[in-house]
Amino acid sequence: ITANFEALAEYDLTVSSTAGGSVTVPGEGAFTYYDGTVGNLVATADSGYYFVNWTGDVGTVASVNAPTTTVTMNDNSSITANVEQIPSGKAALATSSTAGGSVTTPGEGAFLYDVGAVVSLVATPNTGYEFVNWTGDVGTVANVNAASTTVTMNGDYSITANFVRTVIQYDLTISSTSGGSVTVPGEGTFAYDEGTVVSLVAETAGTGWLFVNWTGDVGTVANVNAASTTITMNGDYTITANFVDP
Repeated sequence: ITANFEALAEYDLTVSSTAGGSVTVPGEGAFTYYDGTVGNLVATADSGYYFVNWTGDVGTVASVNAPTTTVTMNDNSSITANVEQIPSGKAALATSSTAGGSVTTPGEGAFLYDVGAVVSLVATPNTGYEFVNWTGDVGTVANVNAASTTVTMNGDYSITANFVRTVIQYDLTISSTSGGSVTVPGEGTFAYDEGTVVSLVAETAGTGWLFVNWTGDVGTVANVNAASTTITMNGDYTITANFVDP
């Protein structure tokens, strides 16, 4: 037998910015990535300017309106961070979020408001996460610990909504001996939320083979002697489906 390998395709990402700011991650210029790589993008506006958006080959940019985002490298791409001067009497608010949720009001990105305006902020967690707090330029945020609050625009601010996962996940690693395989959920490693009841189905390779039992971390397996059973995910488990040729 021969193990065969192929070289991954490589693509160039060319990054630039308009006057009034710069791309600090990965920098400005041309960068090479392997096919499928998710690259980080961070644009920083100079004092008196605000980030507007990313333009160019932005089809795989996660959020064109967010100064901190990602791009998936599936082809050669050229993108630009656009920055504009803040008009007199206006203040810029840049909003972003950590993994697990988003800023739904006013959204994520950069927004202009009259100086002194009171702006509503609403952070919405995804399933399995909860809101923690607002961080950044939060001196005029009414309540940094409330998902729904306000910020008074007395200057240019950048704030982040932070989320934390509330549901613990555990890994289930499954394998089998000769003579059969685990068809549900398959073989390999799978992640599940704590308490999830996972179906297990082991099938023989054909006539002459018999399923024997499940072995390993089988404390929460409903029936270790049944080819079709369940396991409750209360921890990281490694289990094996065993077969015999009688």
